[in-house]
Amino acid sequence: MSEPLEEFREVMRRLRAECPWKRAQTHRSLVRYLIEEAHETAEAIETGTAADVRDELGDLLLQVYFHAAIAEETGAFTLDDVASGIVAKMRRRNPHVFGDAEVAADPAAVNELWESVKAGERERRDVADGIAVTLPALLRAAKVLERLERAGRGGSGEGDGTADGPVLLLVPSPLLGPATWGPVAWWLRGRGHEVVVADPTAHPPTPAGVVESVLAAAAGRAVVLVVHSNAGLFAPLLAERLDVRATVYVDAALADGEGGVAAGTPLAPPWLLDRVRALAGPDDVLPPWTAWWDDDAVAALLPDPATRAAVEAEQRRLPLAYLASTVPVPDGWTTAPAAYLALGDGYADEREQAGGHGWPVATLPGGHLHQLVDPAAVGGVVLDLLERALDLPPADALGDRLLGLVAQANERGVDPEQALRDAVRRRLAAAG
Repeated sequence: MSEPLEEFREVMRRLRAECPWKRAQTHRSLVRYLIEEAHETAEAIETGTAADVRDELGDLLLQVYFHAAIAEETGAFTLDDVASGIVAKMRRRNPHVFGDAEVAADPAAVNELWESVKAGERERRDVADGIAVTLPALLRAAKVLERLERAGRGGSGEGDGTADGPVLLLVPSPLLGPATWGPVAWWLRGRGHEVVVADPTAHPPTPAGVVESVLAAAAGRAVVLVVHSNAGLFAPLLAERLDVRATVYVDAALADGEGGVAAGTPLAPPWLLDRVRALAGPDDVLPPWTAWWDDDAVAALLPDPATRAAVEAEQRRLPLAYLASTVPVPDGWTTAPAAYLALGDGYADEREQAGGHGWPVATLPGGHLHQLVDPAAVGGVVLDLLERALDLPPADALGDRLLGLVAQANERGVDPEQALRDAVRRRLAAAG
């Protein structure tokens, strides 16, 4: 254990011995403080500075050491036991890192592996086993519904129509890979959306291969396309092959014109083709995308060296013929529901073109890979643009409805959280 952590343990032991208030505390009496500190840490993460997060994590760590000090006095367990237990759990639940399990380089696949290992550690008595009844009602409802969905017993209760809704299909540039959408995908999933990230490197490096990669990711489901960079040129063609409810272009190239049978859009403008032609090797294969640009310019697009390494690990060398190819443009593609998000002004011409099509348009200050720098901001604007593209009521309208229901409950003397817990209990009973 590091010196500051060992010193912290000794501080807690002394406080338990010499401070009357701390000596009087028990595991049970500290529960309220543990919950308060967890909420304050969450608030610091959402709205505070790095210093705020550091301070709140310290308060949360205090609770861990406090409980461990109490348990040590009775011989129940020690802080070392706590650390050993979580180390063993992490090794057990991450066999793709510490064992021989093979899993796709996709956060969703890793999460499924985690859940399967977790489920095998103990037999659940029912679908709600292990979900704390003391969770806030909305959070408990969400976890129960997630369990029911995973068990194939989600049902379609009143107000629950999301199971057959469109998947948010995030399509990275074929010049890069799925890592560029990973953080946004996690953010969107955390808000209850079903998200799939296509892997354009899964098929041969040709325009047809890119299309097949996206079709495979969609798996026959209705989708909302969220396309980045060069992937934007494929969106009109994909809309002919998929059930696309809307498309959100994120700092993306746009097809030329209104389309038509004979029309096609080059995968690279002349200036880019001239630039990369000089970089191609004797086999007419291009170096990875990050090698096309000045190193400082690439570094400025990414939040840290670790993220850069993850992005560069997924790059592949494309043949020059790929960028010299064209993509067919179906007729009337601009009339489909769509929106455009510009990350800074690098794609100002495309942003203006999108506005000319009558699409909702937004701009976030940042670079071409801003989804890696601020995934919450990018994810939030994508959802807002999607609502506008589909002419849906704004997300605040749902919040207002919930507030109205809470107000009605209060007028009738009903605890709204208890009412929701009762509804969850009825859903569990109906699911058997």
